[in-house]
Amino acid sequence: SGAVSPLLTAALVAPLAAFAALAMWRGVRPHRRSLAQVRAVLHPVSGTPTTAASISALPVEWVDRRLGAGLALAGLTAHEVVTRIALGVIGGALTVVVAVGAAVATGTLPASPLWFALVLVVGAAAGVVMWSDACGRVERCRRELRRTTTDFVQLVAVGLTTDQSVDEAVHFALGVGDSAMFDLLRDELATAPLRGVSLWEALDDLGDRYDQRELVELATSIERQGMHGVSISDTVATLATSMRERTLDELEREADRANANLAGPTVCFVCTTIVFLAFPLAMRISEAFGG
Repeated sequence: SGAVSPLLTAALVAPLAAFAALAMWRGVRPHRRSLAQVRAVLHPVSGTPTTAASISALPVEWVDRRLGAGLALAGLTAHEVVTRIALGVIGGALTVVVAVGAAVATGTLPASPLWFALVLVVGAAAGVVMWSDACGRVERCRRELRRTTTDFVQLVAVGLTTDQSVDEAVHFALGVGDSAMFDLLRDELATAPLRGVSLWEALDDLGDRYDQRELVELATSIERQGMHGVSISDTVATLATSMRERTLDELEREADRANANLAGPTVCFVCTTIVFLAFPLAMRISEAFGG
């Protein structure tokens, strides 16, 4: 029976581990919305939700409040983030349960109630990792959108200096830019006439939605030019200059933070190298004096 027990344990552990891996893969894999989900978003059903639905919606609402429109930039939804966190917690806890159960069954580890605490800690840590990953993706997309906005305004300013109209300068900027965030600007502004929205209204909506104050200022300048016929070349050039200076300041701060983060590992590396090189010499000196 002693030889059979490890085989039975392995037969139980393998399906559970495979199920945990499959659940994690299904949770992190992006998927398209179904027609029912799109219909629910476009035509929400009015009425008072039940208590169970309200309780289940609390994590989704919390994630939506914390990340806001950054979720759309990262190609995520609040439901997907909550699902990933839940799967991370379940997967981490299940992994510890399987590993500890196998070790206890084979006699490698003693049975102890402390393993339950380890299950909770690992599950919570896995959930934190999934949340940190989502926040990191959203923050990177927001940073990329800020830099794209800076490039867009600068290109518009360059177009205006060549005696182009505002529409021509905007289309010139959209044609030069080549990135995912430029594709977002291009899609929003290209479909604005089809939706009966003017150029400045589309820019103002983008600025409000993604918290880009410079796009709102550019939209205000374009509106003033369209309504009153005033020249906005100097205004857009000034806006582009201030945005460029702000971007340079952010890059300098990021470089300073990177240097500060490298200070600790550099000191540890130098100290370790000194100890590694000095230890044999110290041992020889000690042996010489001892002899």
